[in-house]
Amino acid sequence: MKKLFILLISLSFALAGFSQNEPTGHQRSQRYRQIQSEKIAFFTAEIQLSPKEAEAFWPLYNEYWREREMLMRRTQESMKVITAYVKDGSPKTEPELVKLMEVFINNVAAEGSIHKTYFDRFFKILPVEKVARLYIAEEQFRMKMISLFRSGASPAVPINK
Repeated sequence: MKKLFILLISLSFALAGFSQNEPTGHQRSQRYRQIQSEKIAFFTAEIQLSPKEAEAFWPLYNEYWREREMLMRRTQESMKVITAYVKDGSPKTEPELVKLMEVFINNVAAEGSIHKTYFDRFFKILPVEKVARLYIAEEQFRMKMISLFRSGASPAVPINK
């Protein structure tokens, strides 16, 4: 049943993979939703969640992911600021650069803190093996998405194990 569900979701997204070179905001939003649906199907199969576990897991995971995304964006933005500052050709002062680097390092540290906080929370609702499966599934999904982007394929194509 799970495989059929995953297959149906994957097939529905495969057709959406043909898009313009420069996607509009709506297309990006739609692609993001498709990737998230693909991720849910992939995680559900990989983690092997029971219905009761899934009911407790998904709201917590969604909260975790929102916080992680927000911090990842902050970290990326702080790195962009540092890069622009270093490459702009104007004279730099050490205190200014130290301040920018501290912001970046604090963002990276906050990302680590979120991982620890949510590991403890996941462990309260799932057996430790399923928490381990979660982190494995996240890495596998990330690597598959990177591979799809590099190959030029749409990220909405089915993700095979």
